[in-house]
Amino acid sequence: MNPLIGATSYVFRYLLSDATKAPRLEDLLRQVRDAGLDSFQICENARPLNASPAEWTKRAHQAASMGLRLSLGCMTLDRAVIIQHLDCVQAIGGSYLRVVLERKGESWLTLDGIRKFLDGVVQELEAREICLAIENHFEIPSRVLAEAAQSYPPNLVGFCVDVANSLRNFEDAGVVLDLLGPRAVCYHLKDYVLAGSNVGFSVSGAPFGEGRIGALSLLQRIMRRDSTPQIFLETWTPASGVWADDVARDAQWLASSVRNLKQLLSTAASASSPGERPQS
Repeated sequence: MNPLIGATSYVFRYLLSDATKAPRLEDLLRQVRDAGLDSFQICENARPLNASPAEWTKRAHQAASMGLRLSLGCMTLDRAVIIQHLDCVQAIGGSYLRVVLERKGESWLTLDGIRKFLDGVVQELEAREICLAIENHFEIPSRVLAEAAQSYPPNLVGFCVDVANSLRNFEDAGVVLDLLGPRAVCYHLKDYVLAGSNVGFSVSGAPFGEGRIGALSLLQRIMRRDSTPQIFLETWTPASGVWADDVARDAQWLASSVRNLKQLLSTAASASSPGERPQS
C-alpha cells in the first residue's frame, strides 16, 4: 500500500489570502485532484468554520467522489473553537484535528499553559474518539510539546510533525522527528534554502526536493517508522506583491513538489526496511 500524498491549504497561500477572490471549495477540490493528490488538509487560511457541519458532510461526499480524503486544521487555544472544529471533523468522518497552538499576548506559551489547554479538551476528544494532532510551530520548542503530551494517551494527543517549522528554534528535521515522531499522526513536508554570512543567515522556501531539507533521507526515516504515512505538502512561496503572479508561482511549486515527492517516495520505499511504527 502506497502512502497517501496530500497537501494542506497553505499550498494555495495566495489564492486563499483574499476571501473575495478565493474559489469555491468544490473548485478548489478539483484543483487539488488535478494536481495528482489523494488528500487535502483544510486549515485556518481556508476559513473552515464558514461552513456548517452539515455542509462539511456534503463536501466530504463530493471529495470522496473525486477520490480525495479530507481532514481539517485550526489555529487556536480557545476550547469553544476546538469544539466547533471537532463537530466538523465528525461531519467528514475524520479521525483527527490538526491544531496550531496560537500564542496570545507577548509571553510565550509555557508547558503549564499547554497542559491547561489539553486538560480542557481531552474529555471531548475521548468522547468523540478524535485525536488532536498538535503541529510544531515556530516559537514552541518540540521538547516542550513532547513533554506536554506525555500525560495523555497517544490516541487522543499526537503530533502533526512539520519538518521545517522548528528551524526558528534551531531544531532540524531530525530533532523534530526524534521528539515528536513516536506520536506522529501526519506529516507536513516543505523544503527550504539558506542564505547568509558569518554573522547570520536567512531561510526561504523551495519546492520540495529542491532545497536543503535532505528529502530522500527524510522520507526514508519516516517510512522506516510507518510505511503508509499521511503526508501533506506545504510551500513557503515568496511573495512578489502581484496577486496573479503569486498564485501562479504557488501552482508551479505545488506541481514541482508533487512530482519530486512521488519520485522520492518510490526511491525511499524500495530502500526502506520495516522498523518501529507509531504508537496507536
